[in-house]
Amino acid sequence: MKKSQLGLTQLKHIAGTIMLIASLALLQACGSDGKKESRTEDALEKTGDAIEADTKEATADAKEDLKDAAEKADEKKDEAAADFKRERDEAVAKMNVQKEKIDAKIDEIRADMKRQGAKAKEESKEQLARLEVERKELGNDIDKAKNASADAWKDIKVGFKRAGREIGDAFDKAGDKLDKDKN
Repeated sequence: MKKSQLGLTQLKHIAGTIMLIASLALLQACGSDGKKESRTEDALEKTGDAIEADTKEATADAKEDLKDAAEKADEKKDEAAADFKRERDEAVAKMNVQKEKIDAKIDEIRADMKRQGAKAKEESKEQLARLEVERKELGNDIDKAKNASADAWKDIKVGFKRAGREIGDAFDKAGDKLDKDKN
């Protein structure tokens, strides 16, 4: 919006300059200084020079504005890249913690299975299988996150949030089952 206002201001400046020069040229054209060339031709030549100078000035201003805009865009891009890397690293760290929790829960279920009866072992095997699948999926997600580009990160992040909720639910169910089996 600032550029359009700047452009309108420059356009008004150029139009005003042209009108001023044209009126001066007409005033001079009315008089005669004995030259063979008419004053109108002189005025037109001066008007052309003034327009050329204004055009060069407007072009230089526009180039400077574009340069400033490009620098600001580069700064924003660098900020976004830094934010993406930080966010990705934090997500990978959190997923590694989740993975460690799943590993601990798997080890706990395996240890409990050694002490359980046949029926309880079957139920524990099902829980163990579900946790192992979730662990494998989490490992795949960690690999995806580590290798994600900034463009792909937004889509991946949504999937991670959903997977995190599912893993939390699985922990709750497995914990409840272990608590019942111990009692």
